[in-house]
Amino acid sequence: MAWLAAYARLATEGEAVGEDLVRAEAQRLARPAGWEPSSTDLAPVVRARVLWRGAGQLALLRAYRPHWAYFHAQAQRLYGATRFLLDPPPAAEPEASAYKGLVLFDFGLFFACHEHFERLWREAPAGPRSFYKGLVQLAAAFYHHEKGNRRGAAALLARAVRHLVAYRPAYLGLDVDTLLPQLAAWEGRFAAASAGPYPVLVARRGGKGAR
Repeated sequence: MAWLAAYARLATEGEAVGEDLVRAEAQRLARPAGWEPSSTDLAPVVRARVLWRGAGQLALLRAYRPHWAYFHAQAQRLYGATRFLLDPPPAAEPEASAYKGLVLFDFGLFFACHEHFERLWREAPAGPRSFYKGLVQLAAAFYHHEKGNRRGAAALLARAVRHLVAYRPAYLGLDVDTLLPQLAAWEGRFAAASAGPYPVLVARRGGKGAR
């Protein structure tokens, strides 16, 4: 995560950047967490063909460069969520798996959040099952929103609310009563394709590692 975030911060549109410069930035980002980025950490990213490596430089593969803005955002989000999750969850949080998914949402990792809660939903007993399904649909709604699918986002948000309202006032660390007004505001934003602050489930973006 530190390597990806460092490259994203130094490049402007996916061009080649000196590996030593990226390493220095990765070390700066990683130091507060006690990490020590190395070439071993970088190798899987290169093997996965996310970054190209050669002649002492790193670059985003050409096929991905038209999607630079999305890559840049996701690299920062991954780093922020990882840093945030290094700290223990609040003492009142009873379910570590649910907490992880809520943090993924708060950092804008909507696809990862969807996959996380879908697994919990499929494995859950009757009590929390509908709660997890609501969170699956909530994450999918904002994923579709970022992809420009306004109609799909609105439909999924409405389904999510129908599931989550049954778990008021709070459930598994999620303050449902606080969340629902935030979601009501987004019903209109989805329809109008307008912007606004994303709902916050548990993490605070101003906190450590959020940016």
